[in-house]
Amino acid sequence: MAVAGSPPQSPELFGVKLKGATRNQLQQALKAGGMKPTSVGDNAWTDTYDSSGVLQGSSEFHIGYVRKTGTFAIARYTFNGFMDTGLVTKVARMVASKYGPPSVHQGNDSLGEVTYRWNLPEGMAIRVERGWPDTTTYLNFDDPAAIAAMTAEWAVARNRAEREEAKAQSKAF
Repeated sequence: MAVAGSPPQSPELFGVKLKGATRNQLQQALKAGGMKPTSVGDNAWTDTYDSSGVLQGSSEFHIGYVRKTGTFAIARYTFNGFMDTGLVTKVARMVASKYGPPSVHQGNDSLGEVTYRWNLPEGMAIRVERGWPDTTTYLNFDDPAAIAAMTAEWAVARNRAEREEAKAQSKAF
């Protein structure tokens, strides 16, 4: 639990500090922590795990990396909620027990979209969010700078794929 008056800590998963963590470090830590891989590969931007046996109420865990550097960018736990408007509050309280009160809370936990956000050292952030009317809740760990790099890589890859597809089709027109 966060100590009153102490600065928030940098986010970590299974003892690994996320900022700058490598795919190899995190894959080993996730495996040692009991995560069951469902789709893991060094050539993909994301890995997927079954988290149901690790974090109560969660069903799935996705973790994304910057391909060029192989470093952490984003992670997301999914908590399936069927008409459970209190789920977002429960997950937010769980995060607050480790990282202290959120920096931002937007929305009404009983109705509609909700976001809790913790702004943490080194530009890192944790978000607990729920859309609406689906009450599925997400726990996200973000490195905004790495997410920007990963998004730029996606755009380059998407543009390359579109050019290659157009070239392959060019004989038909």
